[in-house]
Amino acid sequence: MATVPQTTEELRAGPARFAEAVYEKQNLDYVDETFAEDWVGHMDGEEMTRAEYREMHADLLEGFPDVEMTFEAVVVEDDTVAGHWVMTGTHTGEFVGLKPTDRTLEIGGTFVNRLDEDGLVVESWQTIDRFGMLQQLGVAPEDFGPRALFKVLLNLLGSAR
Repeated sequence: MATVPQTTEELRAGPARFAEAVYEKQNLDYVDETFAEDWVGHMDGEEMTRAEYREMHADLLEGFPDVEMTFEAVVVEDDTVAGHWVMTGTHTGEFVGLKPTDRTLEIGGTFVNRLDEDGLVVESWQTIDRFGMLQQLGVAPEDFGPRALFKVLLNLLGSAR
């Protein structure tokens, strides 16, 4: 069971502890230990449950077993922890229907976590550079103009077979 963070520094270190437990140690139980059962996630505008969030991390580990996450400028204010992260990994396993490309990617994102009095995350907002991920995996074109949408659709259809 995760220990309840008490100080600002412990709260600031929370995201790195999460990355170490989930990605380095591949301990998906850590999601259940640090996120409240009724947690609500807002991922790029879509709501997500804790079970779906755990599954998202399982999918990520399947597709990118060497995934590493670093955090920059983690800020703590009252019951809120926010920051920017950078993820790197090599696409050596199937990921959301995409066959392995053996490409290494680096994408970024932001997060805002609201914690309860026990230190559990009860609500999160997160943005992920999904389009950048698709570009680096070769599914979306590097230069995206009006004609490129058709190419993206063809690539997505082709990679899902």
